[in-house]
Amino acid sequence: MGPVQDRRSFLLSSAATVSASRLSGQPGQEIRTAFIGVGVRGGGLLRAALKVANVKVRVICDPDPEARDRALSEAKEHNPQAVNEWRKVIDLSDIDAVFVATPCYLHAEMATACLEASKYVYCEKPLGITPEQVDRVVKAARRSKAFLQIGQQLRYYPTVREAIRQIHEGSLHGQTYILQAFRHSGRSRASAQLTAQQKRRADWYADVKQSGDLIVENAVHNIDACNWIANSRPVSAYGHGKKYFPQPIAAGSLMMDGFSVQFIYENDIHCQYSQLSFHPRTMKMLPSGMWYAVYGQKGSIFLTHEAASFFDLYGESEPLNMLKNIPEKFDADRNAVEDFCNAIREKRQPFADITVAATAALSAIMGREAIYRGRSVTWKELGVTL
Repeated sequence: MGPVQDRRSFLLSSAATVSASRLSGQPGQEIRTAFIGVGVRGGGLLRAALKVANVKVRVICDPDPEARDRALSEAKEHNPQAVNEWRKVIDLSDIDAVFVATPCYLHAEMATACLEASKYVYCEKPLGITPEQVDRVVKAARRSKAFLQIGQQLRYYPTVREAIRQIHEGSLHGQTYILQAFRHSGRSRASAQLTAQQKRRADWYADVKQSGDLIVENAVHNIDACNWIANSRPVSAYGHGKKYFPQPIAAGSLMMDGFSVQFIYENDIHCQYSQLSFHPRTMKMLPSGMWYAVYGQKGSIFLTHEAASFFDLYGESEPLNMLKNIPEKFDADRNAVEDFCNAIREKRQPFADITVAATAALSAIMGREAIYRGRSVTWKELGVTL
């Protein structure tokens, strides 16, 4: 990370260290885990945890028998217990850490209960889908002997880490002035009929009261990256979006498929974020995919999740590859799970801590509310203190 500018910048990357009484912090000590939700994301986290040394999978909890049985099979060497009701996991005394990977509207309730039971929590993003939910978890984390790590996976991409380290250092582009971020994808024609599990996910995902809408459920990854690049948090947002296909519908009832938001940060950086699901793949002059352009005092940086290049202000030199010594292949899920386990053993906060979690979720919520209300919305209006 770059130089610390002030107390709030510091908190955006690492909150003050708290300890948990259950584990001694000895290197390699076994960590006993439970998984609540083992669908697409939870299943991926389970497979990552199975690769990490001295992690024991004790409990699998999911109301979907198909997902639960598949997870039990994958973790059969650990002989985990199957549980149908998530609250039973909270009462188990032989569980040190809980992975929460359920529909978004359940994250805050489950994470809060785990923290109140002094269990470490790996919670999938977003932390919550309303300011009230986020506030509840933040307060529980402050009281708890344990900590929460959020599944903001970009924090565990070595490519992104190194690029942002150089951005914060400022030796290439100087001071950051403007940030532009895109997450554009193309449309696909209707495919074969969904499986029962895929339909269940599609149902909650499309319901904005359960997912928080596209900007909170999905774009929170990219908005977190913007916060990280800016080394700050937004003070206001203004945006517009709709569900455009098959026919345009105003935002707020069905999940949007296109929107843009402008954020103004505390350090006066201006960020424009755009997300579309109908960007033609053949429109090569404006690339689809996920990318960030950082415009600065001495030039600009073009960043994807796999690469980063610097372009000098006057175009007098060839673009500079910023990531020459970073491995091209890595496992972000495994990196994240390893940091979670190491943080438990070392009694420190993880890189993607509660402050990162809350700042990302609240930034996305602020953008959503600006779109829904058709006006600028400020951070102060959210009513959450970090």
